[in-house]
Amino acid sequence: MQNSAATVPAAPGAAEALASPREEAPARRWAIVAAVAGLTAAGAAIRFAPLGVQSFHHDEVITVMRVIPGSFGHMLHEVKASESNPPLYYVLAWGWARAFGRDEWGIRSLSALLGTLTVALGYPIGRQLASRRVGLILAGLLAFNPMLIWYSQEARSYALLVFFGALSFLFFLRALDSRGRSRELALWAIASALALGSHYFAFFAVGIEAAWLAVALRHRWKAVLPALAAVGAAGAALLPLIAAQTNPNHIGWIEESALGERFFQTGVSFLIGETGHVIAEPPRVHYAVLPALGVALAALALLALGTRRERRGAAIGLVVGLGVLALAGAAALAGKDYVVERNLLPALVPLAAVVALGLGASRARFAGMLVGVALCAYWLAFDVYVTQTPNLQRPDYRGVATALGPARVPRAIVSWRLAGDPLRWYLGDGALRWYGGGEAVREVDLVGKRNVAERPANLPGAFHLAAVLRINRLTVARYVSSKPVLLWMHELDALQTGYATNTIVLDGPPAVRRTLGEHARTAPSHALAARRAEEAVRG
Repeated sequence: MQNSAATVPAAPGAAEALASPREEAPARRWAIVAAVAGLTAAGAAIRFAPLGVQSFHHDEVITVMRVIPGSFGHMLHEVKASESNPPLYYVLAWGWARAFGRDEWGIRSLSALLGTLTVALGYPIGRQLASRRVGLILAGLLAFNPMLIWYSQEARSYALLVFFGALSFLFFLRALDSRGRSRELALWAIASALALGSHYFAFFAVGIEAAWLAVALRHRWKAVLPALAAVGAAGAALLPLIAAQTNPNHIGWIEESALGERFFQTGVSFLIGETGHVIAEPPRVHYAVLPALGVALAALALLALGTRRERRGAAIGLVVGLGVLALAGAAALAGKDYVVERNLLPALVPLAAVVALGLGASRARFAGMLVGVALCAYWLAFDVYVTQTPNLQRPDYRGVATALGPARVPRAIVSWRLAGDPLRWYLGDGALRWYGGGEAVREVDLVGKRNVAERPANLPGAFHLAAVLRINRLTVARYVSSKPVLLWMHELDALQTGYATNTIVLDGPPAVRRTLGEHARTAPSHALAARRAEEAVRG
């Protein structure tokens, strides 16, 4: 029997290989194109349509307020000085914002586009692993997965990471399948280098793929070595930036919860998206029960009905996907703990491919397709439900800023530690982050969870409760005084908002802008804020 030239080793150095997708019975090409196009269009619709529904979260505001508003050189400086990610996303977002704006729809549309392109990659990945059926199921899973949709609607680098991670995975499979064809290795190297430039956690997936190629294609070392060297050079080029960005304040919050708990929350998030600490809410585990059942059925189908080829394809996905989780866990145990759901996104596409292989197993026939359709339908319904349910969304700081209105007197706004920059962005009036010292104010606004913010606040007697405003799941309790009262940072920080850690924003009307924060430690500094106020008056 003649061996196929296109084979995929099931493990590094394995002698046996997977058969070529070209050996399948031919299908009507127009039907496949129409199905992939339909799934991609559906993925685009669920990503683009609600882009402006939710307000910016903390990290997104850092993107639009601090990193990309200035010159190209300023953007590169801010990536080095205040970010903890590689520069590729910010380079793209800098240009994108100039074409489409920095509002929610404009800047997030870049991520939505990348998320849509990732859906289209599902078909060739699944086909390369096993069959057209698996490719279509994988495209459907990527189209409607809530975690992928969440980060396709966020102005950060995660959609870019997933896209280039998926592209790298595809060319990794093709390089194996072709026994090290130079073209596939070159494309894998390019996609992998771009993945590394998107997010540092791509190092784990790319590293696993590189090691696999080095062992499985050692007979083609003259073709493999340049590809590995190119990827290694791309990674090495990022080392000076990594050293410059090292800042424990960027990641100190991660270790506030146990490592095992974070891995559990990652599993929940991979099934239903971000519903936990990212939005300052408890994880909604019950929503993940049905998707988990679908995944379990896929695993059973793969074990009981999967062909030799399908099981070996699943082994590849498991090694890459679980390998990312294992390496991240090992790094955490070694003292470099960055384990949080979104950082583990490079594992999601390979693991979704394993699920697709189970549901698309040739011997599972109609039953596997039915479970796949049911899983996609559940996810689609949940995706729509999220757009209608504030408790499953990012906190509505846009609505809070609207409710607060322009400052009429010097005021302090106390809320969750990740609320400060979003409130400053939406207030748009030169408000400052208050880090220490004292300042005389006439108004204190507590922005917190409803059952806490409505309780009487421990403020000096000169303040009285003037209003309680409810904005979706947040409550604003407004306290006012007839005269300025000197308050200290530690007094405000001790107020109860329902969050473990607070932040304070200092705000005031234009008339006091040049003296606002004069006796407090703020960001930006009082001197810089005063200079900006002067420029605004002259302008």
